[in-house]
Amino acid sequence: MEIELKFQLPESKKKNVLQTLNKQKAQKIRLQAKYYDTADRLLAKNYVAIRLRQEGEHWVQTFKAASKNHLQRIEEDIFLGKCAEEPELDLSLYKHNQTVQSVLRDILGNNAPELILQFQTDVQRSFHVFEFENSKIEVCLDDGEIRTPTDQAKICEVEFELKQGSAQDLILFSKTWVEKYQLWLDVRSKAERGNLLAIGKKVSPATKAKSLNLESNASAEQAIKQIVENTLNHILPNTAAIADGVAEAPHVHQARVGLRRLRSALKHFSNWSTQIDPTWESQLAEIFQALGQSRDFDAIKDAVIPLVQQVSHFEFGLITNQPNNIAQQFSHPKTTQLFLSLLNFVYSENEHKAKLSKQAAKSLSQLYAKILKDSAQFLDLPVEQQHRTRKRVKQLRYCIDFIAGLYPEKNIQPFLDKLEPIQEYLGFYNDLYVAEKIFEQQAVGQPKFLFALGWVKAQQPHVAKKADKKLKTLSIQDAFW
Repeated sequence: MEIELKFQLPESKKKNVLQTLNKQKAQKIRLQAKYYDTADRLLAKNYVAIRLRQEGEHWVQTFKAASKNHLQRIEEDIFLGKCAEEPELDLSLYKHNQTVQSVLRDILGNNAPELILQFQTDVQRSFHVFEFENSKIEVCLDDGEIRTPTDQAKICEVEFELKQGSAQDLILFSKTWVEKYQLWLDVRSKAERGNLLAIGKKVSPATKAKSLNLESNASAEQAIKQIVENTLNHILPNTAAIADGVAEAPHVHQARVGLRRLRSALKHFSNWSTQIDPTWESQLAEIFQALGQSRDFDAIKDAVIPLVQQVSHFEFGLITNQPNNIAQQFSHPKTTQLFLSLLNFVYSENEHKAKLSKQAAKSLSQLYAKILKDSAQFLDLPVEQQHRTRKRVKQLRYCIDFIAGLYPEKNIQPFLDKLEPIQEYLGFYNDLYVAEKIFEQQAVGQPKFLFALGWVKAQQPHVAKKADKKLKTLSIQDAFW
């Protein structure tokens, strides 16, 4: 198991990092690698990479596969030594490694198709092993490029690999470099970037949330750490695309969903661990807001404008004059430090053994009581508090998703069936108010938006009544926990 963190390095800081490494008499080596896959790229689709790499005068064949999070990877190196001729890829070299055999069999089947060369990398690596606390950490500066027969891309990144010691030491050590050299966390591997270059794309599809199955015998503290890990697995690939300036609308949407899931867990499960930093919430809220304008415009274009156009003859094209600086937000050291602090929490020692099921029931009950109180007076609430109700319902849904494995599905599903239309109506209700603000701005230069503005204002009370009707169906007896 390889434990490693990788960061992108601004070109302007490369000289400074090199100087720091050279002061330690860093070693230097040229690494030339060839990456292989099936014609339809089955390995890449399953987050697996196989390469042959010349390291100075020696050759190494390497298998890499994704693990439980973005800090760890399954890795198997076969050292081939000096070779009179360039070696050929040989999967039989892994015949004694059951983990590798199992992964390859699941992906390629029993009769593995031919693996063909997809792309190459050529890197000048400067590296040194630092001692930090009780650990040894290798820092590598990789400067080079990825190549295909028709294209190439620059590599300028810093890797921190744990050679001996704890993952916490690795994380804390890397934090000292982030501010100094403006590093930003990038969970995309060279293999992923090379595969994209080979198929002529700039970015992988947006990463969606994966289900989490908590063990009933886990402590509440173990559970919240697994939840944070699960949300980071969702967030980090999408924010890496954003930081690199190659994100598409689904990456922004999924980053927001991931951040909302994480904030929900920290807000309602915060008493499950004394190691949760209360400042995380305000920091997460800040980067969440940075994504807001982009999301709002996309939501209005997709959910509101088509409905307005059904009752008018106008075409409503949104114009925004505000610069989109979300890439800078997610490549900023402050954001990277936050993600590293969350990763550090995942690897911290467990201090409490409070029973998960008891803590989960208590947390859900507290949140649900607030929703029931809101539902009894929803139409009388100020708009801001009505939208607070929407957030609470969404948070409840995320919290239930996290702990669903603790309860029989037959108990959970009827409750979720009640919650779904409530979320939809409250979500659309919020979109109408967001649209109102946007349409007021657009109407200054485009008078036709006055029609759209009138339409959304007319819809608001009708949608509020529908949401209220659905909220009234909730009762304390519905609680399955």
